[in-house]
Amino acid sequence: MNRIGVALFGVVVVLAEFCPRAVGEVFLLANGSRVEGQLLNPDESPRERFVILTPGGTRITLERSQVRQILHQRPAEVEYATVRHRYPDTLDGQWALAEWCREKGLADQRRTHLKRILELAPDHPEARAALGYTRYEDEWLTREELMTRRGMVRHGGSWRYPQELELLRQEQYRDKAEAEWLKKLRLWRGWLGSERNLDARKEILAIRDPSALAALAAALEDDERPAARALYAEALGNLRTHPARTALARAAMEDPASEVRLACIEQLRSQPDPVVVAYFVGQLKSKENRAVQRAAVGLSALQDPDSVPALIDALVTTHKRTIGGGGSISPSFGIGPGGSPGPAGLAVGQRRKVIKFDVANQPVLDALVLITGQNFAFNEPAWKAWYSESQTPKDIDLRRD
Repeated sequence: MNRIGVALFGVVVVLAEFCPRAVGEVFLLANGSRVEGQLLNPDESPRERFVILTPGGTRITLERSQVRQILHQRPAEVEYATVRHRYPDTLDGQWALAEWCREKGLADQRRTHLKRILELAPDHPEARAALGYTRYEDEWLTREELMTRRGMVRHGGSWRYPQELELLRQEQYRDKAEAEWLKKLRLWRGWLGSERNLDARKEILAIRDPSALAALAAALEDDERPAARALYAEALGNLRTHPARTALARAAMEDPASEVRLACIEQLRSQPDPVVVAYFVGQLKSKENRAVQRAAVGLSALQDPDSVPALIDALVTTHKRTIGGGGSISPSFGIGPGGSPGPAGLAVGQRRKVIKFDVANQPVLDALVLITGQNFAFNEPAWKAWYSESQTPKDIDLRRD
């Protein structure tokens, strides 16, 4: 094989006649250029120079100082350098080459040939689709262009509407603020009952930021000290927001300490809220008589006339209890003195069974008297007759001829 040596810009180039086409690596040079080819002296050690055979059959020798980086090509890339010249620069030829690149997993090379197709035929639908274009109002738009046209912006790897981003920003701000309040309240809770008790009460009762809701609601639920929970109830009332009133209503029903329940109701008294009224009205239907009576106490404080029908229905409620079993002596229940449930007899050695008993709810009657100014005791029909008459316009004659 004949060789001709040429010195070119400090690089020894050998033109080899009848050399096979070769490619293997990409050599990035210190001067910013690149050379593709097969390294002919891979075992040289220590490395002093690189002898490279290019795809065109040219042998190049580079000094070690001239090579900045070597990129090793995959077999498919090596094959691509060999076959790409076989496809003509036509629509069919470039599409066939693009499909070949897709099958070989050569995304960058495929994109190059798809772009060439659009140079030859700008409206080529398959190439447009492969490049991510969408037809929109007689235009071909990339996904980015389409999303921008729709008023969306890219955020964190996805497309969002500005309104969504604003909500996200507010949520992040709220989360941060809530975390800060949890930290502050944890500190002040530790002061309660200590020499800094007055400082703690002052700080807690000064809270007006709605972001403190989560911290106060959690403290109201999990602090073991009733006096402290009553303090948190007052602080929640100071927020004067619907979520705060919801937390107070729940505690008014569930807190085990009467002083805390009353503290919650006292805060609700001065803040009418139809949702809270509806919550207490719903509790009047509870299977637990205790819940019925606590709900009535709450409605007494709110004095909403819309709660009257539900209160009338809850004057006397029916509940269930299991008695007997195991040879024991078990009481049966009925309405006791003052309308409270009490023993009506003893069941000795009976099998376990479920009995129903009625309870006259004094707190419900108290609420009705306070709201309506009427008193028909536990006479439910009388209450219903009065209410029906009170709701009938006086100037309408309901009699039929």
